[in-house]
Amino acid sequence: MTTPDRRTVASAHQRIDELLLQVREHVVSCSSETKQQNARLRRVERILLTSTGAILLLLISLVLR
Repeated sequence: MTTPDRRTVASAHQRIDELLLQVREHVVSCSSETKQQNARLRRVERILLTSTGAILLLLISLVLR
């Protein structure tokens, strides 16, 4: 004899609601991480652009001497 399956529509809805909460938490977490990564990327871009400008000015001043 097999045991009857205890899955019901109510339990399915409960699982769906739990999954929905998990997905929402995941989206919020990813959104926060994405904002942090974008801020870091902007900082690195600024550093690289500043360094490139300084190097170009140095090279130009050496050529013009």
